[in-house]
Amino acid sequence: MDELSKKVLIVEDDIEYRNALSAYLSGFGLEISVADDGSAAMEKLLFHMPKLVILDLMLPKVKGLDFLKHVRDYPDQNVSSTLVVVLTNFASQEEMQAAQSLGIEAYLLKSQNNFGEILKVVQDKMFKGDLPRNYGIEDFRRPQI
Repeated sequence: MDELSKKVLIVEDDIEYRNALSAYLSGFGLEISVADDGSAAMEKLLFHMPKLVILDLMLPKVKGLDFLKHVRDYPDQNVSSTLVVVLTNFASQEEMQAAQSLGIEAYLLKSQNNFGEILKVVQDKMFKGDLPRNYGIEDFRRPQI
């Protein structure tokens, strides 16, 4: 598998949540970069070129929706077509529709999705639900014969 296909950018201003999610996802072989606001996120996106961005909407400086608009309007198709999963506590129907109109893969609420559920969505979107063999953490326990 191509190393670029394992890159994920987490854009989250809550440092504890960001670090915990980053540690969890990296444990499954994903290469994680992080940003705490939309401005830093754009720099990281252009530098790391992740396959998928996990985006909070409530961010300092540049808000999540503004970052998403900037990504979708970017002149390089490799950037503008980046997969985006919104992960937020903002349950507004208006915000959800605005994000969906900009082309997101999923809109998840932090309060309703644990890390395992987030991982499943990330896997489904990045790998179409089918992880390559020997990807991430393996279970080395053998059944007793």
